[in-house]
Amino acid sequence: MSANIKRLKARIKSVDSTLHLTKAMQLVAAGKIRKATEQLQNSRRYCEAMQSVVTSLAKSKECADSLYVKGPDKEKGGKTVLIVIAGDRGLAGGYNANAFRLADTVGADEIIPIGRRSIDRVVNHYGEKLSDSGSFPTEGFKPEDSKALAEKLCKRYLAGEIGTIKIVSTTYVSIMTQTAVLSTLLPLKDCVLPESIKTHGKKKPTAENEENVEQKPVGVMEFEPGPNAVLSVAVPEYLSSIIFGLVRESFASEIAARRVAMDAATKNGIVMKDNLSLEYNRARQGAITQEIVEIVAGAGR
Repeated sequence: MSANIKRLKARIKSVDSTLHLTKAMQLVAAGKIRKATEQLQNSRRYCEAMQSVVTSLAKSKECADSLYVKGPDKEKGGKTVLIVIAGDRGLAGGYNANAFRLADTVGADEIIPIGRRSIDRVVNHYGEKLSDSGSFPTEGFKPEDSKALAEKLCKRYLAGEIGTIKIVSTTYVSIMTQTAVLSTLLPLKDCVLPESIKTHGKKKPTAENEENVEQKPVGVMEFEPGPNAVLSVAVPEYLSSIIFGLVRESFASEIAARRVAMDAATKNGIVMKDNLSLEYNRARQGAITQEIVEIVAGAGR
């Protein structure tokens, strides 16, 4: 009986220690989430502006034959480069696992990991596919890092070494919902971006105002010195902004996922501690009752 009481007491102490950790991580995540979402909103606005410019250029007749638009010749091939954005730490629910599960379906020739967990996974499982273009942590990822990476990728793309550039990131929907998504960055004719970037700040037309939306004149962009010249300068900046924006989006998703996960862990820990305390009190009361019975029985003799 005494051994069981000691075991329960040790488990209660262990759970209590874990609760201190989960509560602390929950508070840290809650403190970071506001700043992370603010940075997310700013990056979404910039990405949307860059996308509108590059989309207008890609649709122009002058840029139809650009490698950025049509892509390299299929006969020459070209690698499929995949950028995988994950977290620097764990304990964030299914955040990292969802991104890795989606990345495994791509079948890329070369992988650029962003995030320490992403780096570890690529090194351990796809070491031969690890890119020479670099690997970066998520927290502390700077616009300079994104710009340098985009310039390297564009240079290799124009040389015909790369045929397609894809990226796996996590879209921040709400504090409770984050979704892993696969996007295509280049070539522009196959470009697919997350809805959070494409529709940011835009309301879908309703049945009442649909006619007004259709009749609204569409603005025309004019480019100097010319669409091709502007496109060659805009695409590296566009690629840099999208990569940096999706890193910000993924970081906000990681913080939100960790906050939710630590909140659930704290609640489960409190329930477990209460159950163990109840079991401990019952065992202790049983041991005291047994001792009293033994004393009474001994006195009766």
